[in-house]
Amino acid sequence: MSDRSKSPSESSAYTENAEKLQMDWYPFTNDEKEVILHSWKVLEPHKQALGCDIYEMIFNQCPEARKLFPKMKFVNSKPDRKSCEFSFQALRFVQVIEGAVMSLDNLPALDPILDNLGRRHGKLEVNGKFRTYYWSTFLECSICIFRKTLTNSRKFPDKDVDQAIILWRYLLRDVMKKIKAGYNADISNRMTALAMDDNRSFSLPSIRKGSYTSDDRPSSPRIRYFNQSKAGFSSLLWLLMYIIGISVKRDEEVKNLLT
Repeated sequence: MSDRSKSPSESSAYTENAEKLQMDWYPFTNDEKEVILHSWKVLEPHKQALGCDIYEMIFNQCPEARKLFPKMKFVNSKPDRKSCEFSFQALRFVQVIEGAVMSLDNLPALDPILDNLGRRHGKLEVNGKFRTYYWSTFLECSICIFRKTLTNSRKFPDKDVDQAIILWRYLLRDVMKKIKAGYNADISNRMTALAMDDNRSFSLPSIRKGSYTSDDRPSSPRIRYFNQSKAGFSSLLWLLMYIIGISVKRDEEVKNLLT
């Protein structure tokens, strides 16, 4: 059945299912898991060096990404590998990957962790420091360093490198996808909050009834925080109706006095 022949409800369900499938983890077979685990045994002893190599390559590809790490030291435009901040950040990144390897039998269990990690990156977008293309840069740099390390290792057969890298790409792609989902959710929440704040600033003016004098003549209404340049059309219309109401009330009072 083509999408054109589907009813609106069927098309909506089809879209939701497609989005759900898109967010699912790649279904690794037992043999594929063994390939990843075998390659990780070669990579794991060099975790910190791997992380440093990945980050150095990222900074070479995207120099502007350095703004994400204001405390990191750079020497001749290169990150100082002896810097505690650099080594810590590099190791932490590889530990996220290690968590995925250790969870191959139950990858969905990582979803809350990766979602939270993505949400923590949301504030970087608000501050104007993060760019969405960093996600693909992280992925490609990680794959490149992994391939280089496996190729140079005598403990991993050359004939298995290509297959291992394909599987690593599936795994890291989904890790990044989950982090990005949390990131996008945080950005959406922040934009919603900003929109609500804007709506409050353009809301109806706060008007309190004026106190009456001894001759029962109402004083002018007290209007607080009313800015005509910022008020929307509805606010002006509401205010106009309020003033007309006061005028009508005064006419009624005068009429009562005359009668």
